[in-house]
Amino acid sequence: MNISMRILHLKGQAHALVRRFPVAVCWQVVGFLVAAAIILLRPESTSPFGTAGTELFDHLVRLMPALFAAWLAAAACQLLTDAFPQKRPILIGAAVSIALFIVLAALWYGVEIPSRHLLIGTGGVLLALSFLALFFLERANNATGLPALTFAAAFSLGTSILLFLGLMTCAAAFWALVVTDAASWTAETVYLFIGLTAYGLWGAGAFLGTLPQAGARYSFPAAAQKVLLYLLFPVYALLLLVLYLYVGKIILAGEMPVGTMNWYASFALLAFTFFFGTLAEQNRLSLFTRFLKWGLLLFLPILAIQLYGVYLRYEAYGLTTARYASMICTVCGIYALIVAFLRKKPQQIYLCAAILALIFTLTPLNIIDVPQHSQEVRLSRILTENDLVQDGQFIIRDDTPPELIEEIRDIAFYIGEESSPLAANIISESYGVKGLRQTKIYDISFDAREAMDISGYQTLRRFSREDITPEGLLTIRRADGTEELIDLAPYIDRVTAYAEEHNTFSLPKELQEYEAGDYRLHFDAIYFTRAADGGINYFDTNGFALMR
Repeated sequence: MNISMRILHLKGQAHALVRRFPVAVCWQVVGFLVAAAIILLRPESTSPFGTAGTELFDHLVRLMPALFAAWLAAAACQLLTDAFPQKRPILIGAAVSIALFIVLAALWYGVEIPSRHLLIGTGGVLLALSFLALFFLERANNATGLPALTFAAAFSLGTSILLFLGLMTCAAAFWALVVTDAASWTAETVYLFIGLTAYGLWGAGAFLGTLPQAGARYSFPAAAQKVLLYLLFPVYALLLLVLYLYVGKIILAGEMPVGTMNWYASFALLAFTFFFGTLAEQNRLSLFTRFLKWGLLLFLPILAIQLYGVYLRYEAYGLTTARYASMICTVCGIYALIVAFLRKKPQQIYLCAAILALIFTLTPLNIIDVPQHSQEVRLSRILTENDLVQDGQFIIRDDTPPELIEEIRDIAFYIGEESSPLAANIISESYGVKGLRQTKIYDISFDAREAMDISGYQTLRRFSREDITPEGLLTIRRADGTEELIDLAPYIDRVTAYAEEHNTFSLPKELQEYEAGDYRLHFDAIYFTRAADGGINYFDTNGFALMR
């Protein structure tokens, strides 16, 4: 095929993509334009636009979740009309995607820091749309849809990476050989546009264009089947063997270790769902077919131990978001085992997953409110049992063990000060309790200094966090190769004392320097934590040392 024929073939593929996913392509173009505006308006000191477009930049950034959801909804609606033909498929996709865009754009508009509910809710909608798209894809082609979706994702990602690397190489060569004095903002903008073109334009289009047409039965490559069956499946069987050995160990020992099995068992369920979704129709390995059929019975001992372990954690510590999400995934995995046992199609699992995603992110049963309510009940029970609440306020008695206060404070931190006045009261009252581990953050800055006297000093050396030992000693390397250690503890004591006394982290310039023998240390910034026992953990401390 010559060059002209290849161009015509590529043009035909582009036309086919627009004909099949017209609404999704429109959203993709809109998203590309918005992302391009974000790149151009990004607030940087070297930007030719200055800070004039900062407010517009913020609004455009908040539009991106809504644009992505609209694109995904348009693609899912097209797959829906492939599975269930309608007279006006374009209108359905346009109406659904526009409605979703308006709702999400309104929710994200003006939000400086998105709340956990907004993040989880948006993520749940995106997850549900993804599972629904997979369900419709499998329904439209009357064949397993996960292999086709996996191939489309792998193809689009792989080709996007190759395109990105190729264009980046060309751009780097251009800046190095042709235009050697380009402004940093210009070069950075070109690189960002290359990434946007490779992933946002080509990648998304390649993904949609690679999905099989309605009624076209996707043929899973034989090589990929062999890799899954003869390489990954034996490894997976080894993981199940390890889990069975763990179950046997528990039975022989007569005790249940807590918190060590749940994630491995959840991963095993996820892997089973993946194998079932990709290889449900394979006929190469009869052993694998029997494994899918009897997987439910095979998993019963593992599930029993896993669920019992989760129950023990729940009884001891209540629900957390991670534990609640793990339980939801386990329910979905059990449903996959049942579907495989009944020899049904994997598409039912995707529909179940979409419904669960919506229920546990958008309803009162969401993975934030339910665990928080569980922790509030647990907190109320502990406070009542130990008589630590009076007139709705947390009180600390002289005989209250520090371990109990620590547990109460951990629950309060999980609930959050902004979510509960009682939690805020507990965090405030428990700080400084004797015997309770305390860690305070110090982010020290200094008043501006116009000039400094360096007379009498011969050498200047920069230092940073890497030059401070775990014991709090600053290492100064002299020109002759020798090293000098300076104890920073007296200076830190002085700095923290001033910060505590004046209730500020903005210190006067007089405290910016520290004299230590022949050395004069000048600190640009100090960022550290200090525990109740005096232990210091330096994170970002830098400056320079003057040496006589």
